[in-house]
Amino acid sequence: MTQNQSPFHSRRGFLLTATSAAILQSACSREAAEAETKSKQVAKTFKMGERAAIGTLTYSVLESGYFTQLGEAGKPKLAEKRFLVIRMSITNGAGKEAEVPLFRLIDDKGTEYPELQEASFLSGWFGLLRKIGPTMTEEGRILFDVAPRPYKLEVTDGGETGKELLAYIDIPMDFDTAEPIPAAGQGVSAPAK
Repeated sequence: MTQNQSPFHSRRGFLLTATSAAILQSACSREAAEAETKSKQVAKTFKMGERAAIGTLTYSVLESGYFTQLGEAGKPKLAEKRFLVIRMSITNGAGKEAEVPLFRLIDDKGTEYPELQEASFLSGWFGLLRKIGPTMTEEGRILFDVAPRPYKLEVTDGGETGKELLAYIDIPMDFDTAEPIPAAGQGVSAPAK
């Protein structure tokens, strides 16, 4: 500090620099959040049963149903709310292997619910690591523990997190659970044609 500078001027300069940095960081964070919200708003929404093409991946939700318990009769897994089982197919139209991330459900208030990461008790479970070969179609089930209500299933093109393309598939509330889902190891019945 030179003789002409007072401690007051030095502190004021520091405060101005710190305030400017905080405002810039806030603006960048707000712009990123607005960009994410905008991409989610312009993303297309498909009906259950429609082919939802996004990038090189095509998703089709074949059926969904709510259950209070799943698994083997002697040792069932109980849901905290209700198990929502979604049976779907995913087609990779690219010439190279594609990784499919875990899914999320979004309710009408914008609340997000992550897919359960441990569902080995569910027959036909897609698993945690999902790789689909080039020009291949895989069919399986995913699982959520949520309150019964309509949701949107968020699907992506499998791109880099934060830069991926998004689409949504409407999952209506449906209590038609007449056909039980077999436990893991008991096989999965073929879908009705």
